[in-house]
Amino acid sequence: MKIIAFTGPGGAGKNTAAEALSTRWQTSEVAFAAPLYEMAAVALGITPEEVNQLKLQGDKAARALLEQLGDVVRKTIRPDFLIVRLVDTLRELEDSQDTPELAVITDLRTEEEADWVRGMKGLVIHVSRPEGTSDSQHSTNRPITMEQGDGYLLNAGTIEDLRQEAVHVVSGWLAQQQGAPV
Repeated sequence: MKIIAFTGPGGAGKNTAAEALSTRWQTSEVAFAAPLYEMAAVALGITPEEVNQLKLQGDKAARALLEQLGDVVRKTIRPDFLIVRLVDTLRELEDSQDTPELAVITDLRTEEEADWVRGMKGLVIHVSRPEGTSDSQHSTNRPITMEQGDGYLLNAGTIEDLRQEAVHVVSGWLAQQQGAPV
């Protein structure tokens, strides 16, 4: 199972790009922040899916709650707590009967997470969009350092353009992984 991780500000198109990969490969979408959604859901008395819907609808309180929970977890439990939890999720996927070809992380937000993905020989894909992204000034909404070998998607066209480019970037990367000329 190979790891693909999307990074960029809220609203850049990370989830749309991630969904596109399932049209070509067997994928499983996972998130570093999954435990934060579970915590927020308990605090608010709703489901993690409802927390996500609030965030996707632009609810600034939901986004702020998730950001603050992440800060508390990293400071009080352990700095790599979300990485450790994601590793547990990936182990469960590998142990399942239907292991996906790609584990697709939709929410890479910190340099430590990016370093972990690269250390696992995964692909970090930076997604940017000229307008319409989150204006949050939180540390997890700042750009991740672009390193050699990372991918890049500019979301400046249609949704279909973004989807096609995501598949193209991952196809090229997988070909390189297998030693094929690109």
